[in-house]
Amino acid sequence: MTDRRKLTCVHRVPNPIEANLLKGLLEHAGIPVEMTGEALVGAYSGLPKVGDVRILVPDRYLGAAQAILKDYENRIEPPAGDPWPCGACGEINEPQFAACWHCQQARSD
Repeated sequence: MTDRRKLTCVHRVPNPIEANLLKGLLEHAGIPVEMTGEALVGAYSGLPKVGDVRILVPDRYLGAAQAILKDYENRIEPPAGDPWPCGACGEINEPQFAACWHCQQARSD
């Protein structure tokens, strides 16, 4: 375990799954990581957000961790467009889907 007196919160996320993904990215780069709030966030499933998972790194890795996380955020693209109805079954699909999730009919634009 890392000495907590020398840790800085480099990022906060509301989702423990994403927090663990980011932890893996940082650890893959050789950056030691600790997280706080991971169990607490999961305990409030279905309720309004009351906290975040905090990702902590030693101060000497702060710059490198920030660069990795910035690159991660720049790669995330929000879905373009609006939800669309399937012409075959009428199911409403998310904009990133090229085929209906329900009946696999290809999207017709």
